[in-house]
Amino acid sequence: MNPEFRRQLWLQFSPARLIVLPLLIVACFAAVVASGPRQPASALAYTGAILFGLLVWGMGTLAAGASVMDEITERTWDQQRMSAMQPWAMTWGKLAGATAYGWYGGAWCLLVAVPSALISEPAALVLRFTVGGILGGILLQSMLIAVNLQLARVGGRMARTGGVTALLLTLLWAVGPLLGLLEGAEVVWWNRSFERTSFALASLALFAACALIAAWRTMAEVLAVRQLPWGWPALALMATVYLAGFAPENRLATLGMTGLAICALATYFALLTEPQPRPLWQRVITRLTTGQWRAALQQLPRWPTTLALALPFAAVVVFALTQEAASPGMLGEYSGLHALSVVMLMVRDCALALFLAFSPKGRRPVLGFWVLMGVLYGLLPLLLTSFHSNLLLGVVQPLLMPSSWSVAFAALHMIVALGLLRWRWRGTAT
Repeated sequence: MNPEFRRQLWLQFSPARLIVLPLLIVACFAAVVASGPRQPASALAYTGAILFGLLVWGMGTLAAGASVMDEITERTWDQQRMSAMQPWAMTWGKLAGATAYGWYGGAWCLLVAVPSALISEPAALVLRFTVGGILGGILLQSMLIAVNLQLARVGGRMARTGGVTALLLTLLWAVGPLLGLLEGAEVVWWNRSFERTSFALASLALFAACALIAAWRTMAEVLAVRQLPWGWPALALMATVYLAGFAPENRLATLGMTGLAICALATYFALLTEPQPRPLWQRVITRLTTGQWRAALQQLPRWPTTLALALPFAAVVVFALTQEAASPGMLGEYSGLHALSVVMLMVRDCALALFLAFSPKGRRPVLGFWVLMGVLYGLLPLLLTSFHSNLLLGVVQPLLMPSSWSVAFAALHMIVALGLLRWRWRGTAT
């Protein structure tokens, strides 16, 4: 048996806990029946669903995140990292073991909720919602493990509290689109119609698989097991194809703009949640200069992969918006060339982040980067609006300029930032 899975089971279960939880669940169902509802079967089904959500989606998800955070808090994570367990074994051992008690209670809830729902609802619908609840639990638990592992690489207070916050923000952002899938009889995706519950179930299965892969690959990075960096751009590409499929028209332009936005989010997230020490990049450059391409890719952080992927998406936007006659009216003064400006500004920001990270005196490069971005994207444009000079404003914020000027000024920003990074790199060479 997987030693991590067995260890988590010993931590989660005891004879008292095995007995108390079913008794509490039975007491909740008994209280519902004793209240005298008009439709006892429906009341039991709804009660079971709510209890399942609390136990699996709530308690189980928090337990999954705690399986990583508790190791860091109790200073036993280094012992885990030094073990001989492979990343996948460690991942599923924590995921299945830490959440086992929640799933144990959820199973008791389903034993009552499913037969009760079958009395008044079709069997196919009950089965789909049951599978959806299980997939939702796997998705949430895997996602929190992946986020906590990623934040654990940063360390500090953010690693201890940021995982749940990030998960809640993701859920708040995603709840609207997920509820939208349940509206109407069918969902149109890439010009094909799908039955709404089947499509929602397939989407949940896809998201759960992505979360599992993300947890596994992040565990591999934390355990210093080098892998080729295909996971991060593959996730961005999958999310782009999925979201762009809902566009009713201008699908090519929507595909490019969606991909560019997702690549930007993925790049900045990885840039701010991964350490960027100079020795890491020195190893990457050394392997590149010696022709060790595979070893260089295995050392490479995540964010350059989605930064590189943003360029083809920007090219798609340029091509699509120049081909579609409706696009200029839709975007006003903006055109496809602004997508190239976005990519160059992303390169600028990444170069500035490395400039701050390579500083021998900088102790909090992430905070410094946030302050710098606030100045470049917020404070300076706000101050320069008082001069009523579009040219001066465009020099500071190229995205506010017409297309050709925007590209020119964005290229200037990128060149200056790369020059600063090169100066810092040479200045910190040993």
